[in-house]
Amino acid sequence: MRFLFMLLSLVFADNGCSSAKIDQNAVSFEYSATSRGSYENIKINKKRVSIENKRDDATPFTKTCSETYWNSLLKELKPINVENIPNLKAPSQNRLFDGAAIARLKIIYNGTTYQTSAFDHGNPPKEIEALVKEILSISENIE
Repeated sequence: MRFLFMLLSLVFADNGCSSAKIDQNAVSFEYSATSRGSYENIKINKKRVSIENKRDDATPFTKTCSETYWNSLLKELKPINVENIPNLKAPSQNRLFDGAAIARLKIIYNGTTYQTSAFDHGNPPKEIEALVKEILSISENIE
């Protein structure tokens, strides 16, 4: 009986944690990739996607963020331990000798900014790879 009680407790506790919802209005994403000859800054929140491709561009390209795009970002965010992203290690070092643009990902949640250390554009740490690919895909496919 005690075993059954413990087993049921674990099942209900697990369901409670997995159903925790992210406050969608309190999260936003920012991805930047810079090198001597290129610049890209992508900002996404629930309402809009903003893309800058020039360093001195005063008016970035801005579009409404569709619910489909937003939900795909939240899906990719869910397995990530946001508090740990500053500790992620870059899998390659090409940015150190101009072999790749320097990239960074920021996740702003409830007023707190969580930022990765620099990594090579096109080769993010595995833990955030799916989220970065989704951000880049949205920026390339937004109309």
